[in-house]
Amino acid sequence: MKKLLIFLGILVMSLLTFTSFAQLTINQSFTPTTNLKVGDTLSVKYTIDKGTTTPRYFWLRYQFNNKALSYVSTVFSQGSSVQTFYTGWSGYKFTASTANSITATSLYAQYLATPWGYVANADWNAGQLTVQRTDASINGDIATQKYIIKDLVDYTNIHKLDLAYSINATSASITPITTNPGTISLGSVKGGTSSFKVRVLFPQGYTIADHGISLLQLNATKTDVDWTKPPLAFKQLDASGEATFTTEVKVGDTIGLMVSPPNGKTWMNNVITVSDAYKAFLGIAQTDINGTKNFFQYNRERIMANVSKDDGAGAGIYNETDAYYLFSHVMGIDVSTQAYIPSSTATSLRYGSSLLNQGWLDGTNKYITIVTSPTQVVDMVFAWNGDLDFSHSSSLTEIASRISTGNYANSIKGNDEVGVNKSMSVQSMSYNQVFETAKLSLTSTIVNGKVVLTGNLTKEGLAGLEVILQYDNSKLTFDNISFDAGPSVTNFSTNGDGRLTFGSMDQTKTARIKTGTPYKLTFTPKETITNTAGLFYTVLADAVDGNGNKINLTVE
Repeated sequence: MKKLLIFLGILVMSLLTFTSFAQLTINQSFTPTTNLKVGDTLSVKYTIDKGTTTPRYFWLRYQFNNKALSYVSTVFSQGSSVQTFYTGWSGYKFTASTANSITATSLYAQYLATPWGYVANADWNAGQLTVQRTDASINGDIATQKYIIKDLVDYTNIHKLDLAYSINATSASITPITTNPGTISLGSVKGGTSSFKVRVLFPQGYTIADHGISLLQLNATKTDVDWTKPPLAFKQLDASGEATFTTEVKVGDTIGLMVSPPNGKTWMNNVITVSDAYKAFLGIAQTDINGTKNFFQYNRERIMANVSKDDGAGAGIYNETDAYYLFSHVMGIDVSTQAYIPSSTATSLRYGSSLLNQGWLDGTNKYITIVTSPTQVVDMVFAWNGDLDFSHSSSLTEIASRISTGNYANSIKGNDEVGVNKSMSVQSMSYNQVFETAKLSLTSTIVNGKVVLTGNLTKEGLAGLEVILQYDNSKLTFDNISFDAGPSVTNFSTNGDGRLTFGSMDQTKTARIKTGTPYKLTFTPKETITNTAGLFYTVLADAVDGNGNKINLTVE
């Protein structure tokens, strides 16, 4: 009996031991852990303890506070016979489910909970790590990431593990997957004299990370930028529109700053649209008998409207030629040799940037700032010439609002203009533009062997409308477009390589696009088709009303 009890005791202990290790544990750790300061590089390591499990595929989601950390890179570490993948999403925060008493550290249980608790939040980013092995079980260190520490008051729980999923060699799900504690807090972080943050004002949805910040050298008298000298330093902006320089400046320095434009980006083809062209038209047409009344509210708009490469005697002055080039571009006419039109293939651009200040609205670019504190923050703005609806530029209305409230940060050489921002550590440089909405319903049908796409419009008062439509030109040939937008509007369409642009615009200052069915597009199938699913998708949709206000046009 004694031996039996001993055996049963050993069996129970063995079962407990097996149970305790029949799970997968994932944790993250960071280095360095002490003497941290703004601008330091933080290494975050992700480690798996497989226990008695045999994971061959592993998937992990996490989140981090983008006001505290700026993502740099990911390096995986599971050997050569492995498949890995990293991806990230800006502006999302995860909240763990509490249904059925699930804990936040039960990562697989959180994975099973639906829907996942992601909501839009400009202060947080989400990331995903995926590892797959066929030669062995996944175990130990799986990846190391680099982050730059940013300026924030509180560094508590700035990085957190959220969801995880794993299967073994037989494709069976591994459960449970846990973490402890699954969060990172840095404690005390010092701001040193080498912490210099530049922030750029930009509209939500804009790819600000394609831009960068250049630190510029000044002339001998420190009165202007020396454009003949190379930049002192350059850093790419992160997704929140920020760049932190760590060793390049110190308190007391006077330097120049510029927001640098990107090149070769596909989205640059969509900077100039019908709403820009119509505002340019109103800038010329909407004046008084003496030609002195100005449609534009700020002088900056007149500067932005100037896109002509040959300004002639009126160098730098916006005139009818600029309006003509912008409308020509929207109509599909190539004016790249006559005008600075942003595009993915443009070899030259007309673009501006400045410190955020009243001078920018008035038409003066200011580049020079004074480093006045160990944790200097400077706010900047930028604009593409021709982008009069500010879809891809810093909004003048938003700039004026921040100036009027003192909600910006600068120290400008010459007048020592200083903005006051009491919530600088948390205020986002991304802002939302609110527009009226309109809808163009595109209905596709097969009629007598043809594919017919009919547009239905219910919004009245539109002075301009533009749609860029991609269609499957391996299956369809574009035949024609029939316009019924009204007798006094100018219609346009271009077609090439499966990309179709069409729309209408008022050129009389009084005409408006008819409601009903202003557009009917006809295509000939290259093969027998029974439905139109997957043949079309919208690249761009834009509209403008008679007052020059941008309208948020959706195509369904």
